[in-house]
Amino acid sequence: MLQLRTHLARRLMVYITGSVFSALLINIATQYLALQPILEGTRERSVNAAIDNLAGLISQSLWVYNEDAAEDAAQAMLRDQFISGIVVNDHADLFDFRAGDLADTRHKNPQIEESIRREDLDALTIVVPLIIQSDSNEGRIFNIGTLQIRSDNELINAQVNNLARVTLASTALIILLLQLLIYYLIRKTIAVPMDELSGYVQSYATNLNKDAGRDFPALDHRQDEIGRLFKSFNEQRSELIERDQSLKEHRDALEQTVTERTAELRQTNQSLVDSMDQLKRAQAELIQNEKLVSLGTLVSGIAHEVNTPLGISITASSHLEEELRRTQIELTDNRLTKSGFENFLNECNETVALLTGNLNRAAELIKSFKKVAVDQSSDKVRLVELHTYIDEIVLSLRPRLKRTDIEVHNEVDPLIEVILSPGALAQIITNLIMNSVIHAFNDGEQPGNIWLSASEQEDQLILTYADDGSGMDAQTLKHVYDPFFTTRRSEGGSGLGMNIVYNLVTSKLNGSIDTQSQPGQGVTIRMAIKKVTGSRNE
Repeated sequence: MLQLRTHLARRLMVYITGSVFSALLINIATQYLALQPILEGTRERSVNAAIDNLAGLISQSLWVYNEDAAEDAAQAMLRDQFISGIVVNDHADLFDFRAGDLADTRHKNPQIEESIRREDLDALTIVVPLIIQSDSNEGRIFNIGTLQIRSDNELINAQVNNLARVTLASTALIILLLQLLIYYLIRKTIAVPMDELSGYVQSYATNLNKDAGRDFPALDHRQDEIGRLFKSFNEQRSELIERDQSLKEHRDALEQTVTERTAELRQTNQSLVDSMDQLKRAQAELIQNEKLVSLGTLVSGIAHEVNTPLGISITASSHLEEELRRTQIELTDNRLTKSGFENFLNECNETVALLTGNLNRAAELIKSFKKVAVDQSSDKVRLVELHTYIDEIVLSLRPRLKRTDIEVHNEVDPLIEVILSPGALAQIITNLIMNSVIHAFNDGEQPGNIWLSASEQEDQLILTYADDGSGMDAQTLKHVYDPFFTTRRSEGGSGLGMNIVYNLVTSKLNGSIDTQSQPGQGVTIRMAIKKVTGSRNE
């Protein structure tokens, strides 16, 4: 209602007024609590003074039977502000005066020797003996009556309450006047200047024009906190304007730099894209060349391998032709004997057997070469009897392996049949075997063993290749799939053998490959190849 959160002057006025009011209330309460015992002490002294001053006069008046004087003295005592009732009586029952709040009482005080004081919650009661000393009877003392005085506590409470009401009224008036004065002073010295400062800040906080808001007479010449706050704001605003100007300059320079760098980056990026395309084309050509080299090696090896049985077959054919010519001459000259003819037949059988064996051997080599060569140059998928096909691949590598002491062990289950790309499989196994021959067994100069095994797991074919060659260290193993990485660069190694294997396994066969090796402990390569479902000849 008073909007104290949004008005500093009102909030300060409430705080100060509350503090003053609290202090005054504490002061009034302290005075109220301290006034009660003070008035009780004053009553004690006033009642004692009244007794000391008028009790003797009442005794003298009763002694001489002057009842009027006795009543006057009692009335004078009753006029004391702290005495509310009085009873005077003699022991001869000749005088009985009652006034105040004891006027209606009927009890008679007995003869006492000493003063009696009674104080309860309602009043203070004092009963004193009326003593007179006779001048004629040798100073004899007579106890002629009693004086009872009652002081009601309400007299003290009434005075305390009256004083409290006066104090509260004066306090309220003082607080009201003080509140008005404080409000006027706060508004003049704080609220109005703060409103002016707030309006100035709102007007120029976001105005970064350095010429705006320089002169403000209401706040320029103040030396107090508000003036210092005004000067501090102007200083910070000036710094902000300078920084804004500097930021604009830096922003413009940065935009220019970014534009230049962007153009350079575009040019560099285009160069990198072009270089990457060239590298990809070069890599594809190198991979294709690597395949062609592998196929060329296979052709030359098969040609050399086929040359032997074909040469033997030609020699055997020439021998058979010579035997046939010699036998015909003997038959024409009638010199052919039974034993000679039998020898001729035996020679023919042996020669035919030799021809048949060597021609079959050549045909088998050519058949294996044809199947592997066609598979390597084709991406078609077909059903493959894995054990038999691996034998054909190993047979196609016989020209390279027969000059070494390396044994290839085909441990694949003959019952495993899978649909896959045989060309990719042939390239993988060829590269792995040749890699082992060159690197693991030092170009075939060292003896060793190579094992090929396979197992089926749900939708995957697990093909494992292992050798007991020299193995690889951790650094070589880390880069074994990297293109162009080779440990025999100086000996003509291209560094693409294992990279081709990796790409064929992961891309062509949709599988994964993991190679484990340690120096001197050979290598184990585990290939998980995803089985192909659908047509057996695509």
